[in-house]
Amino acid sequence: MNAAALLAPWHREFPGRLAGSVYAAPPAARASAARAMYEAGLGVHVDIMAEGEGLPAGVGFTELEEIARAVPSGFDVHLIGSPAFVDAALPQVLTYAPAKVFLPWAAFSEERSAAIRAAGGSAWVALWQEWDALSEPEPRWPAAPDGVLVMLIEPGSRDRCRVERLAIVAACAAGLPVIVDGGVTEDVAPLCVTAGAEAMVVGRALLAGTAYREEA
Repeated sequence: MNAAALLAPWHREFPGRLAGSVYAAPPAARASAARAMYEAGLGVHVDIMAEGEGLPAGVGFTELEEIARAVPSGFDVHLIGSPAFVDAALPQVLTYAPAKVFLPWAAFSEERSAAIRAAGGSAWVALWQEWDALSEPEPRWPAAPDGVLVMLIEPGSRDRCRVERLAIVAACAAGLPVIVDGGVTEDVAPLCVTAGAEAMVVGRALLAGTAYREEA
């Protein structure tokens, strides 16, 4: 069975615009899921979370090492947690040379973004409720980002996509590259593209009904 057959078939409608979230796969299958995504031409997105801060257990560093071996290039890492968590996790993350690193707004700084760029990656800020495109005409970035990850659900949750947040995508896309993450489905994806997102992170909807989800 080829790699594309292991993923929901609708991914073919958005060539070059999707990254699969390995967090949606069970831990034992995450490296193989990452390989299938890569071979199907998708990006690979890795969520590492601060479990000690009350967040769900994300992708572990042992799994990240396996993913880095399975995917020669092009995977991204989203660190979800406090600035202290980011400081503890970021040096190890950078040893695997991710293409992009997404940092929470509160942890996005010139120093951390410089470390990411020095390791060969690009530094993106994750935007949740820090700016809503209504209270101020322009976001006051904590430091200059290379792009914006607009969260359509609360980071670390498995909520339904809040499509009303696509207005924020459109506002951000006027000045920076934008990727969206959170509850993206086959029906929501075209709306994200129309709003100006250059790419979309997809987890459950990409693996639903596949061998990876059936193992969960």
